[in-house]
Amino acid sequence: NSNITITLHTTMKTNPSIAIIGILLSVVCFGSITAQEQEQHHHIGIHGSGSTSRANCIWLLVSQLQEQIKQPVRLTYRAVGSGTGIKEFLGKGIYNDATGEWGEDTYEAYNDFGAGDIPISAEDKQEWNDRGIDFVQLPFALSAVSFFYNLPGVPSTGNMGLNMTACLLSRVFQRDITTWDHPEILDINPGLNVAKDYPIYVGRRVLGSSSTYSITQYLYAQCPTQTEDNPNGWPVDKVASKIEWHQETHECDGSGRMASCLRDNGGSIGYLDAFDGHNEGLSEIRLMNSDGRFLTSKEAGIEGIQAAATDLSNFPVSADGDFSNVSLMNQPGPNTWPITLVSYVYIRKNLDFLPSPASRTLLKAFATALFDPTYIDQCADRYGLVAVPPLPRTMSLNGLEMLELDGVAPEWIFEKSTMPGVGQGDYVISTRRMGVDNVREIVATNNDGVDAKDATEELTGQVSYLNDRVGQLESDLARMRDQVASIMANQNAADATNNAGASASDGKGGGGEEVMVDTDTTNNIMPIVNETYDPVDDAGEIFDEGFTLEASSAECLFLGFGKYPSLFLTLLWTLV
Repeated sequence: NSNITITLHTTMKTNPSIAIIGILLSVVCFGSITAQEQEQHHHIGIHGSGSTSRANCIWLLVSQLQEQIKQPVRLTYRAVGSGTGIKEFLGKGIYNDATGEWGEDTYEAYNDFGAGDIPISAEDKQEWNDRGIDFVQLPFALSAVSFFYNLPGVPSTGNMGLNMTACLLSRVFQRDITTWDHPEILDINPGLNVAKDYPIYVGRRVLGSSSTYSITQYLYAQCPTQTEDNPNGWPVDKVASKIEWHQETHECDGSGRMASCLRDNGGSIGYLDAFDGHNEGLSEIRLMNSDGRFLTSKEAGIEGIQAAATDLSNFPVSADGDFSNVSLMNQPGPNTWPITLVSYVYIRKNLDFLPSPASRTLLKAFATALFDPTYIDQCADRYGLVAVPPLPRTMSLNGLEMLELDGVAPEWIFEKSTMPGVGQGDYVISTRRMGVDNVREIVATNNDGVDAKDATEELTGQVSYLNDRVGQLESDLARMRDQVASIMANQNAADATNNAGASASDGKGGGGEEVMVDTDTTNNIMPIVNETYDPVDDAGEIFDEGFTLEASSAECLFLGFGKYPSLFLTLLWTLV
């Protein structure tokens, strides 16, 4: 038994009968849910932030996990950039736009996990560890970053595309070379036909960005700090995720904005995730790799990205080690892509800041999915990500075992093949389960070799069941209306209406007042209900949007009719 107090704030004119029915539905349908169960159902969730280039992959996986879990859970991810994701993960000072100042480090995480294409610096790791804050960095994917351009009349593919070396790019981004007809550009692009003194528009990122981090690493690796032999090389103090750019460069923050800068400005050059650039229809520069070969990331392909991870000697031996020296830039090999990124998920070992034990183990389950081919391989097909080699994969999975989980926290399990009975458990992530909203996507994309005909048949079966269910409920509702009409026909309609109006008037608060119901529920009634139902919030939606009868609402009406027949008949008659 449990006591539930429901407070409904009515701030607009609402049919009082609807308001009272909403209250009664809340009491009847949810009175038997204990406080512990309500907290559990409303607080299981994880919320991350970080890399924009990894956002599509993470959004895909968290949406699928939500669909594959029976009980209501909430998984979200904010695409704010790798630098911001790390700041929020560590609890570093946040910039205040109003004051123009940085806040102090709080050391308290703003997110439940971070994601980025940059390892956490050795200095930050040491400072946080010294404060007793331990964490793991889990490398889960590889990807390519590249430079793109907009030069009308210049082919976007093939040997006639635009060739550039790291030293030429270094001079362009430092504004030492400002026109496309510069002799050194023409020397390696003999077929380039541009107007005299055609200006170069340089686009670059603003906030901390993994793409800035990667291209500055590449420029320095292939064309290092200014020397007598190379006076215009890339300076070591400009190898970072956020740097001071030349004042003649242009701010194009975020992958989407960078793509717009390139499309909207003739003669432009910029950089972003290679797969994103291809999807935007941008022309990719043919970069010179460590072996002196000009190629695009498309020409390098998955094999060229994997080749960059052949030598893993700069990786730590443990997921809680120092990754600050990890770099896959400018690695040797004739087909190796020279700007290859490692993507990480950052998780604190102590997860006590998550109030729900189930959320803590759900975070571990989500991270586990990043290393499961069933899930992560989808990101290779759709977003150009490449799974990490076996060594870092094993290290990451071992890192997940370092998480400090309460012994009472429920363990989430994955159902890959049918597990009768077990698969319907509250803490089962089942690849056999999906919501109707995702069926169209499955049929359209035909992922993982799923035959479209089989997927359509599965959809048809589910839709048929739902249609039958809706038809049954509609039939029950019609029968109920007939019963109400039959009973009320034997009463004085005028008196009944007046009595109902008087009762509603007595029970309705004025604008902004509260209608309070406190009930001690003694019947253990648990109907099938909307899994995301919140008595206060959902009642407010009924008031704002009008009375909508759903399957769960219909079942609640029948329960209410059995428990409070006279009141329900009177109220329903006023609606009819």
